[in-house]
Amino acid sequence: MTKQLMNPTLPNEGIELLYTADCPNWHEALINLQQALRELKIDDEPKLIKLETLEQARLYNFFASPTIHIHGVDIDRQGRRTGKRGLGDGRPYWYKKQTYLAPPVEFIKQGIQELY
Repeated sequence: MTKQLMNPTLPNEGIELLYTADCPNWHEALINLQQALRELKIDDEPKLIKLETLEQARLYNFFASPTIHIHGVDIDRQGRRTGKRGLGDGRPYWYKKQTYLAPPVEFIKQGIQELY
């Protein structure tokens, strides 16, 4: 079971799945994140954080949905390089010369292993 935070008070702690209400891909990202955590034998529960304001986007260093952070750091190296902040959806992930609208399990595992 994951914790869903509508009005988060402690940003950038632990494992977070950040998303917007209009994002059609956050469910797949959550399923892939949970699978990656199981495969890595990590018991920490991801926090689900629905972002609704630009202030929240700035606070969470968020620019597009879905996004996975480990202690406030994007699992995607390319995502770490952008200075954009906003409430976009349809974020693309590039992995092994393919584009995905939700990060694949192996991509998530690599990010977790690097940052966790």
